[in-house]
Parts: sequence; structure tokens; C-alpha cells
Amino acid sequence: MNCFVFDIDGTLIDTAAVDQQSFQQALREFGYHYSLEELRFSFGMPGRKSLEKLAIPAERIEPVMARWETLSRDRLHEVEVYEGIIPVLEALHAAGKRCGIVTSRTRLQLGYGFTPLGLNHYFDAIVCADDIEHPKPAPDGLVECIRRLGGSAEQAVYIGDSAYDMQCAAAAGVKSGLAMWGSETPDALQADMRLTHPSELLLL
Repeated sequence: MNCFVFDIDGTLIDTAAVDQQSFQQALREFGYHYSLEELRFSFGMPGRKSLEKLAIPAERIEPVMARWETLSRDRLHEVEVYEGIIPVLEALHAAGKRCGIVTSRTRLQLGYGFTPLGLNHYFDAIVCADDIEHPKPAPDGLVECIRRLGGSAEQAVYIGDSAYDMQCAAAAGVKSGLAMWGSETPDALQADMRLTHPSELLLL
């Protein structure tokens, strides 16, 4: 493998609790009451799509999104990089491998919720949901990322934690690696590779 493409949330960093609790609180402040279990579907899905799936009126989507982003930003100090991720990124970089990101985050969300963690320099290309017309689970972002990396689908792997990631990889003709260290429902997902620790990527 020459190109290693990663999802962010649930793959590189542990954001599940912060993301879901902030989403729940933002909705509650606008009068929508859901349990965390009812909102579980949204993890890994672009925020606006999550709100549309909940049938939130169009005129309220932007205000809810803005509040959700504020609540998440205020809790950034609770977010941690998964154990083993940084050594693997350093090893891949040293070996001359090309690394990229395809995320359901927007550029704004990337800026306040990922860039401050200091990992951007490990990646040669980052494709956000608002960089393309059709975000995950469509293959557009992954295809674009591999193009920017100068690679090919045959020599690439996409590592993620959700059904949207696995579907994206399959649609792009790219091998999928399930990040079991961050997946909420690993037993329910189909993947080409099931990874129990980031270090297993160095064997590919």
C-alpha cells in the first residue's frame, strides 16, 4: 500500500462522547429531545444530513449547527488522539507513504476541532465534506483525496470506524480498514480488514 487515507472522528481522535453529547444538548436547547441512543446514527455523518434525517425544519438547521459547533469547540480539551496513532503516522511518513484524510467535517469544523491537535502536518491531502458535491458515503471525497496524493485505488486503503466509511471505500474501489478501536458497532460492519490497533497498518 502506498496511500493511507483516514477518517478523523472515531479513527484518529476519540470524539464520540463530545460530539454526541453536544449534538444532544444543541437539539434540546431548540426544543428537540432525543436520547443518545437515538442520535447514535449521526456519528460519522455530515451534520446537516443528520439534522435533515431528524426532519429538523430547514430554517432551523443553521442555528442548530452553529450551537452544536460552539458546544463541541468548548469541549475540545476533552478530545484525545487514539493511542498508537502518532507513532504509526510518523512511521508511515518515514517510509515515504502518502497519507490523507477524508472526513465528514466541514473546513470550519476541521479548523476548530482537529487542527489545534497538531496532526495536520502528517497528511499530504485533506478533503472535507464541503470540498466536494457528494460527501460520504459517496466515493467522491476518497477519489479526490487519492488523486491529490498521486496514488491509485489499487494501492490505497481507507481506514474508518463507521458504515459510511466502509461504504465510501467500497464505492471507490478501495480496500477498507475498520478501526475497531473507535468503532461503535464493529460487529455489524463489513470491511476488507479489521484492525484492532493502529500499528497493524504498518504490516500492509
